[in-house]
Amino acid sequence: MAELKFPVVKGKSWHWPKKPLCPICGKNKVFEPHSMAILTAGAMLMDRARDSGGPSNDLDGFLALHWHGAHNGGQGKDDDVFCGVDIIRDAIGGQADLYFCSTECLRKFLNACVDELEGKIAKANQSKQQAKGRGKS
Repeated sequence: MAELKFPVVKGKSWHWPKKPLCPICGKNKVFEPHSMAILTAGAMLMDRARDSGGPSNDLDGFLALHWHGAHNGGQGKDDDVFCGVDIIRDAIGGQADLYFCSTECLRKFLNACVDELEGKIAKANQSKQQAKGRGKS
């Protein structure tokens, strides 16, 4: 699998990949009329009076994973660490689709997202430890 660059969707883009090949294995076709697994994120601007809604250029879509460490006496691992991975950022219209040729490739993508988050947690912990070390004299 090629290294992923996050976010995979941003700005005027609303789907990923750009070309109709699975972005994980790079072998199988995605998009119509092919079989595919789709991860969809979004929001709809609703007209409550008409009970209808849809994409709107007034919305920017996002999808992210975050770690919120324990603080202020809370308990849990990786305390005082706060970080995240933007998977989708500023998707115009508020909606985005990520296409994969199989659930296996979708799982690999989601695992890569979690791996990215874990890497950021580890980096934040390392920075925290280095700061504590500098504070001791």
